[in-house]
Parts: sequence; C-alpha cells; structure tokens
Amino acid sequence: MIVQGPSLAARVFGTTQRSVASVLEVLILLYFLLAAGDLFLQKLIKVLPNLGDKRKAVQIARETESSISTYLATTALVNLAEGAIVAGVMRLWGMPNAALWGALVVLLEFIPYLGALAMVVILAVAALTTFDNIGHAMLIPASYLLINLIQGNVVSPLLLGHRLSLNPVALFIGLAFWFWIWGIAGAFIAVPLLATFKIFCDHIESLASVGEFLGQRDDRERRLVARQPA
Repeated sequence: MIVQGPSLAARVFGTTQRSVASVLEVLILLYFLLAAGDLFLQKLIKVLPNLGDKRKAVQIARETESSISTYLATTALVNLAEGAIVAGVMRLWGMPNAALWGALVVLLEFIPYLGALAMVVILAVAALTTFDNIGHAMLIPASYLLINLIQGNVVSPLLLGHRLSLNPVALFIGLAFWFWIWGIAGAFIAVPLLATFKIFCDHIESLASVGEFLGQRDDRERRLVARQPA
C-alpha cells in the first residue's frame, strides 16, 4: 500500500495560510496595544511600591517610545529611498514590474540580514527566468546587493548612529526566535522587540549584563582588544 503525501499545491497553500494567520494575529495585537494607549504604563505605575520605581518605569517607557519611533521612521525613509533606487535600476536593466521589485525591497529591508538574502534569491530566480543571457541575469541581483551594501554600511549608520545598536549574534537569534513564534510577521517585529528588551535591561541593575551582551562592541572595547598582546 502506497501512502501519498500532500501535494505541492497543498503545502504551498498551507504555508501561505499559516503566514497570513500569523500576520493577522500580530496586526490585531498591535491594534489593541495602540488602542490601549498608556493603560499598561498607568497600571504599572499604580502597582509599583515606591516613587523611585515609578519614575524608572516612566523613564524606560519614554526612552523606548522615543528610540523605537525614531528607528522605525528613519528605517522607513531609508527603505523607501532604497526601494525607489532599486526600482529605477531594475527598469534600467529591463526587468518587468520594476515598481513591484522596489516595493518588495521596502518591505523586506525591515528584516535585517534575512530580508536582503531573500531579495537576492528572489531577484536571481526572476532574472534567470526572464533573460536568456546569464551574465545579464546576474547583473540584477548583483546590482541590488551593491545598493544594499551601500545602504547598510554607509547610509543607515550615518543616519541612525548608535541608536538600537544590537549585537549581530543576538539580533540573529532574536530573528530566529520570533520567526519561529510568529512566522514572517514575527521577523518584522523582532528588532523593535529586541531593542525594547535591551532598553529595559539597561535600566535594571540586575539585568545590566544582559543589556551589555545585546549591545554592539563600542570603540573603547575595540581599542582594548587591539592592544592586547598576541
């Protein structure tokens, strides 16, 4: 007796259905959090025992709000600019639906590392199926990769500075964890959640070491490592 597994269409449909469900879950959760406003902060201040803890809670909340909003606004502007440039380059190379590729770049760039990797793979596959010349086809993902490297190593550090500077290893682990929990939607919100946790740890003395681990190596640490004898 031969047991036939699920078809490719059933697997794709099932994966798509789970992805859409996870996105809806996150959107509904974000809606209720936004609708609640300062409710949780007010409740937290009310139940904290002393005035020092109340002030610290307000300070953490305000710093988190300021840092995350600045990060999201700056990242959105950078992604929009990168998407427009990629769309123009795709049109220059003769790729169909250039605006669609630009819009996809804007979305995927919110996911560090994995978004760029996925975009390179998608563009490579699309270019190979569009052009007969392999050299021409490879110019498509190579052009995007060059634009992304300039954005990631020059533009974003210049605009964001040390805001939400997270350890790449911790960031990758956070991405993997939230992707496992909520799929694609979890990957989109992994950076704000991890940054929020870091800010919280930085303000709590017993968790300061965790916050230090989550952060990047600063210039002083680089100098100390460089001066150590071999």
